[in-house]
Amino acid sequence: MKRYYVLIALMIVLPQLLLAQNFADAFRMSYNEIQGTARAAGMGNAFGALGGDFTSLSINPAGSAVYQTGEFVITPSYYINKSDMTVGGGTFSDNEQSFALNNVGAVGTFRTNRSEAGIVSVNYGIGYNRLANYNSNSFGNFDQSSVSWLDDITAYANNEALANAYLEQDIGAIQYRDWTTKLAWDTYLIDPIYDENGNAIDGQYQSILYQDEKVDQLKTYSQDGRLDEYLFNVSLNFNHKFYLGTTLAFHDIRYDSHARYEELLEDNNSYLYDNDYYMSGSGFNFKIGAIYKPVQTVRLGLAFHSPTFYQISEKSVLSMESYLAQNYSNYGVNTYDYDFNSPWKVVLSGAAVFAKRGLISVDAEYQDYASMRYRRGGYGSDNFNDLNSEMGNVFNSVINLRVGAEYKLTNQFAVRAGYQMYGNPYENTLAQQATLTDNVNVLSAGFGYTINAFSINVAYTNSMSKISEGAEQPNYYQVPRENNNHNILMSFGFRF
Repeated sequence: MKRYYVLIALMIVLPQLLLAQNFADAFRMSYNEIQGTARAAGMGNAFGALGGDFTSLSINPAGSAVYQTGEFVITPSYYINKSDMTVGGGTFSDNEQSFALNNVGAVGTFRTNRSEAGIVSVNYGIGYNRLANYNSNSFGNFDQSSVSWLDDITAYANNEALANAYLEQDIGAIQYRDWTTKLAWDTYLIDPIYDENGNAIDGQYQSILYQDEKVDQLKTYSQDGRLDEYLFNVSLNFNHKFYLGTTLAFHDIRYDSHARYEELLEDNNSYLYDNDYYMSGSGFNFKIGAIYKPVQTVRLGLAFHSPTFYQISEKSVLSMESYLAQNYSNYGVNTYDYDFNSPWKVVLSGAAVFAKRGLISVDAEYQDYASMRYRRGGYGSDNFNDLNSEMGNVFNSVINLRVGAEYKLTNQFAVRAGYQMYGNPYENTLAQQATLTDNVNVLSAGFGYTINAFSINVAYTNSMSKISEGAEQPNYYQVPRENNNHNILMSFGFRF
């Protein structure tokens, strides 16, 4: 007699399997934790009111107008991710390391007249800033589980009364939500139930598990990718008191995830399930911003960011291999194209400069995640009404804060520190999708040295987040994971 867990099996029929697109993907495409120059990173990227750094062009486009000379800057970085996942009372640690180029950019300035009145200069900028790094590795094991994923798959097949002839079709003819059942059928992990005459009962199934069989479960997660912003900026300097700018930005996004699940059964039987997901796309947005100096020591900033309008292509590859008396395997490939609109932003900033030696800067950023929308799926016929209508129930708006300080020990050498807090927009933890469960906190420090037209800046950042890593397998529905992302940045600048 086999075991059936209907309630658990019905959890499989969630957006993650009904649709390749889900809430976690929407959040990923909308969340930015900017990683531009080392100077800005060391100060918590609080440059909305300061300007004068290439990173500011992605925050407040008026920041380029503060430049009085041109500058070229380039920023390589070294990234380390450390993940701690808790499964079955045990904690499992893993890490990922990579080199990246976080920033390349140039700003130029054109003096319009010799007077300090009216429009003093027209400035422009071109280059890119990295907005997100998705690289991470994690894993978690659960030994001697009394519940197997095969129980869930079997219960789902019975609840849906999937016909034998339906599962015998090529996987391309099967609905995407039924792919795991199809793969288990093709790899002989589930079998039909037979009546007393030895005839298969259509739509009724049992797994190959023994009664009360215990299984060992192993799961690994790997993600990699990035979000880069390529920007073109123009700004105006009015009287060295009021600065106005606009940025046209193009986003390039790539995200790959690889999840492998393995169960070790009795009699040296086992099976593997791989879920590989590839997403890439491009988008554009525009930004407009202003900086005002009411007095020489105070700067105020205001910026608006439009939604980013993405065109996305994604591919999911699901595969299963069984190692029984014989070995079996099958896989399916699903591709889909769609549009996506990220939320708009408003950034309010303020900074104070003290005797040309020190400064403190603060950015407050409002972002409404409930306004995210999927659009024009497939060949344009899918309007995602079911998914979009739930955005307001899953997400809310947040306030993100960035605070930074700098002090010049000498005219050439400066030290810096910063803090960033990115609010958690999730209303609830999702069972089978990765969900942020707390605010993201980022600590940073750095220093810089300038001699004549050359500068070198170094920064260290530590981004800390807590995530519920959801999955469809039992014991992995809501697995807590803590991420510590360390980034070392070094910027080389030349003013001309």
